[in-house]
Amino acid sequence: MIKQFLWWLLVAVGAAVMFSLLMQQQETQLQQAQDNQPDFIATNMTRFVYDQEGHLSDLIRAQRMEHFDRFGFIQFEFPIYTLYQQKAAMWQVTSEQAVLYPDDKLILERRVELRSMSQDSLFTRIEMPAVELLLADNLLQSTEQVRIFGHGFQITGQGMVADLNQQQIELKQHTKTVYYNEDN
Repeated sequence: MIKQFLWWLLVAVGAAVMFSLLMQQQETQLQQAQDNQPDFIATNMTRFVYDQEGHLSDLIRAQRMEHFDRFGFIQFEFPIYTLYQQKAAMWQVTSEQAVLYPDDKLILERRVELRSMSQDSLFTRIEMPAVELLLADNLLQSTEQVRIFGHGFQITGQGMVADLNQQQIELKQHTKTVYYNEDN
């Protein structure tokens, strides 16, 4: 009888320990899931940034924005970033996803397209899978395949650095150039 009682006591203690471990594991998983959640979410958001004189310098619109304070970044879905110079929209960058880091670095991914908003720009559009935009200097950097479109030409290459202030583009590796006769 005492052996049976000790046996049942051992089973009960073992079950209690096992239950305690499972509860602790579930609590840890729940805490990790909560840690990976954004601090807040905004839909159809717009962010205006002004220069020291009070003029609009850039504008970010997105269908969805998730702010992760503990990780130090903001994630965007379908962002549209517009760069202004001298009170006029000069460039617009779109993509499917983007991440803005605290050091003013915006990384855009999936179907990235840069469009010139100026009528007299040599380059009208640049397409690439991903690009890094340094907002403070208005520099674009990419190691991906790049397609540059202009009035009457298309350039394809691998990797680029673009200074949007100076409207200069340096292609790291040129693949081909195609010229079009736009008069016909």
